[in-house]
Amino acid sequence: MNWRGILKTIAGLEGILGLLMFSVPLIDILSGHDITLPFVYGGLFFSIIGILSNKIEAKPLTLIDSLVVVSIAWPLISFEGAIALMFSVNMPLVDSWFESISGFTGTGFTVMVLEGVKPSIVTWRSIMQWSGELGFVVFAMVIFPYFYKIGRSAYGVERPVKIEASFYKTAISLVKIYLALTIMGLISYIYTGMNIYEAFNHILTTIATGGMSTYDAGYQVIFERVPLTYIPVMVFMFIGGMNFYIIAKMFRGDLKSVIKSEEFKTYMYSMFLLIAFTILSYIYVDKYDIVFSLIAGPFNLVSAMTTTGYSIGSIAKLSDTTKAIIIFSMFLGGMMFSTAGGIKSMRLLIAVKKFKDMVMKSVISAPVERHLAIDGIPLTNEETVQATIFILFHALAIFIGATLISAYGYPFIDSLFEATSAAGCVGLSVNIVNPNAPVVVKLTIMALMILGRIEYTQLVLLFALISGKKAMRILY
Repeated sequence: MNWRGILKTIAGLEGILGLLMFSVPLIDILSGHDITLPFVYGGLFFSIIGILSNKIEAKPLTLIDSLVVVSIAWPLISFEGAIALMFSVNMPLVDSWFESISGFTGTGFTVMVLEGVKPSIVTWRSIMQWSGELGFVVFAMVIFPYFYKIGRSAYGVERPVKIEASFYKTAISLVKIYLALTIMGLISYIYTGMNIYEAFNHILTTIATGGMSTYDAGYQVIFERVPLTYIPVMVFMFIGGMNFYIIAKMFRGDLKSVIKSEEFKTYMYSMFLLIAFTILSYIYVDKYDIVFSLIAGPFNLVSAMTTTGYSIGSIAKLSDTTKAIIIFSMFLGGMMFSTAGGIKSMRLLIAVKKFKDMVMKSVISAPVERHLAIDGIPLTNEETVQATIFILFHALAIFIGATLISAYGYPFIDSLFEATSAAGCVGLSVNIVNPNAPVVVKLTIMALMILGRIEYTQLVLLFALISGKKAMRILY
């Protein structure tokens, strides 16, 4: 194990955390509030660690080293962010760590009461989601020159697709696209009625498919005041759930390739189908009027499937039928190489193609050799195994989490809803997650958020160490 390389990489990621922490005192100064000292101290400490990491001599990471980095970095950075948050708003450690994990994983669950909280802390929650969903590794690749040499394998674990010739150029392109979408969303939110503070925070958490809001009641407060904002919010939720590779093609004007993409078609068609089911359930099962159903149904479904977490109306009061549709959409999630969670449209597509192939083989008795492909590129056996195992991991984690939550007296459908939302990094809630929730329930949700965000890297690593590197290559 390359422990020097692992230490150097994690220290570099902590340097990014330190730089981000300085945003809190900066916003304090701009908004005329007292400076939040824990974030000043944290910013200085972790920035120095990031700078000193350049002095560590280390070899480039291998794949297994990178799996270790990702497994350690996510809970560690979330914990370090939680310490600053705990001292800033006087929260219990478990609650502040919960909030930090929810922020950095882009989930959007909250156990913090926002009334009376300084704008800098509220905005910090949005910044956690914006930075965490793109990934600290991406920012480190751009900011620290040495990081590409030592940590490009870690990037391959976090964002395993290139849109440019190298991972370094890909990271720069990703940051540019992310910033461009953020600015475009900010303008559209302000234009449709949000104030600058609302627009800035909500576009950070929309494009990151995070869902944290500036209000305890969430986006509902803004919708009631300026309902027209739901249109750009839905648009940017949809974009947030898209593959960055597809978005890059859109920026280049290559719409033909976008439309031809089988993954994009799967993402779009499955979303439209689930929207139709949701509208029908709102009207005929929940007995809402047609106008509200045509607005809230599609909005909440898009929010669920893109794993954003905004909502219009009460999710807790929905029927079990509507909850089941939303649970399934959260389980599916957005596209690969996006900020969305869930099993992703690509894995769904692979599973459907494999199932169709199995049916065809059982119908056609002749020994016909069939080759599965997506967009004309043949699928390897390893890719189908990866997709199948991930879906099984995801379903098993959700079931175990729901069982643990329901042990505290919650209905199983609500427990399943909350567990699916946590594992998919969604943030939609039926009010199980709240400041007064049992500690074990909070810890269960925290574990699911981490596992869902890093896509069960720890489980893959554990399996690899037990079964050998050959098994790891098949799984990852």
